[in-house]
Amino acid sequence: MLIRSLQRCPIFLFCLLLLACEQTGLDHRIYEQEKVLMGTVMKIKAEALRQDEMKTREAFDDAFRLIAALESDLSEWQEVSPVSLVNRNAGINPVAVPEPVVTVTRKSLEIALISDGAFDVTFRPLGRLWNIRSRKMPPPVDSVAVIRRLVDYRLIELDTLRSTLFLKKTGMEIGFGGIAKGYAAWRAGELLKARGIGNFIINAGGDLYVHGSKNGSYWSSGITDPDNRTGGKPLIAFRILKPCGIATSGNYENYFIWQGKRYHHIIDPSTGYPAEGIKSATVFSDDPAKADAYATAFFILGYDKALDIIGKDPKTAFILIDKDNRILRSPNLGRYIAIPDGQSGF
Repeated sequence: MLIRSLQRCPIFLFCLLLLACEQTGLDHRIYEQEKVLMGTVMKIKAEALRQDEMKTREAFDDAFRLIAALESDLSEWQEVSPVSLVNRNAGINPVAVPEPVVTVTRKSLEIALISDGAFDVTFRPLGRLWNIRSRKMPPPVDSVAVIRRLVDYRLIELDTLRSTLFLKKTGMEIGFGGIAKGYAAWRAGELLKARGIGNFIINAGGDLYVHGSKNGSYWSSGITDPDNRTGGKPLIAFRILKPCGIATSGNYENYFIWQGKRYHHIIDPSTGYPAEGIKSATVFSDDPAKADAYATAFFILGYDKALDIIGKDPKTAFILIDKDNRILRSPNLGRYIAIPDGQSGF
């Protein structure tokens, strides 16, 4: 589970140039815009007809306004947000919440159930205790044990008919940092499609929503080497065959070393300590919000349990890199990407 949205490990996008306008053909151009939202950099890149530049720019502006509105609804960091109000009323009373909070909570509970709590949006108190960016040593064992009692998705009460949300235990808090960016990318992408823009990549701080093509060819992406042995080049490069969300969780960006052991930011709610066994988990899904959340869950669960989940939710695939640098993939990976021949581990 991620402590906050800014700590998502980014996917390496080697095909995208940070240009405001890039010509790809006689009649088409690539347009790009970025803004800081949801605690990270949100980038939208799209291919559109040259004569549709104004329409494309207007669609970009509206997409960013939508993301900003979703941030206001879903952020646990804004004191006046509905989520913050829910947290302040934990153990006291239900709170009326807007539709995005209902939808994201419902998706979060579905993923928590199928992952047996590896993804749990009530993780926030445990994330605050660890606070990896500021710590130099692990928190006291008794503190971890006490705070873990506040982490339990089964104590979330969501009433979809009344649109209310209630945390049953005082001191509980929810945080959507592990799913909100994927959801926001999907909503922004649906807006672009409704405006006639079908070829785009939305990069929500490393979580991607990819749709269509670039100049008639597949969009391309890659996965960072967790041990940085490739000199900045992707460890695994691939072409994206169908519209999907792509998200990566890794142990290599936010961590500290104590007594020779690495403590990273992806904490297993079942133990209260950083998950072990996997270095990187990249997930592909028809639903970008699911890709976002499953990246955390699969990192914690490892290959066998992730494979079990794919059997129940086949519109999702993964690539895992374990502690021994083995590259493990789900059998349905070819549904989403094509990997050129000759790459190590494939």
